[in-house]
Amino acid sequence: MKKYYLFFILLSSSLFVFSQNSLRLYYNDILLANDDSMYFFMDSSQYTAQYVQLAVENISNKNINVKVKKTEISVVPGTENSFCWVMCYDASVLVSTQYITIPAHSINNTDFYGEYYPKGHLGTSIIRYTFFDMNNPSDSASMIAVYVATPVGIQEMPTYDLIYLFPNPTNGIVNLNIDDVDNLTIEIFNSFGAKVFEEQIQSNKIDLSILSEGIYFYRLKAGNQLKASNIIVIQK
Repeated sequence: MKKYYLFFILLSSSLFVFSQNSLRLYYNDILLANDDSMYFFMDSSQYTAQYVQLAVENISNKNINVKVKKTEISVVPGTENSFCWVMCYDASVLVSTQYITIPAHSINNTDFYGEYYPKGHLGTSIIRYTFFDMNNPSDSASMIAVYVATPVGIQEMPTYDLIYLFPNPTNGIVNLNIDDVDNLTIEIFNSFGAKVFEEQIQSNKIDLSILSEGIYFYRLKAGNQLKASNIIVIQK
């Protein structure tokens, strides 16, 4: 009985701590869990720019002065990223010098933009955006933007919704949502456009465990006819 009681106390305490967070984030009106990852795919053209707009909600009973911190978890050399909050900052700025006061029980959905420029470089950059109370930095909410710059040829491949692989993300074993796999071949490319896997499909269960963690592009072909193409994320 004591163990159950202790568990209840710990659970209650953790819920209480979680409830103290005053800020939460939305992307396209979708509520994000803290540190949620969002994937943004683009071609690697010198002139491509990817913009991410987030809404920030204050769910507390007081006004909060909110600043933004950018953390470059992993960035492809030669690319550039920046953000706007009150003003648009140079790429070298990691923490906003300005703050925005978000009133109690209000949402700001116009002032934040994350910007990413692949500038002709292939690969995946991972950036965390953290919004925090400047008077209490531990009171914060964050999301992780995964920017994937792909070869133009792969990016322009059409995507078909009728045939697809699942689950996605996967630990390596995926299923095809159709039973008729006669004459189907799967081709998989890494984020640099190199083909890393090709196999004649024998059943609607496919073993991709040979591949390391990462973001890949797959094509399903019947002979020379493209049947489906999309993104597959492998997480082990």
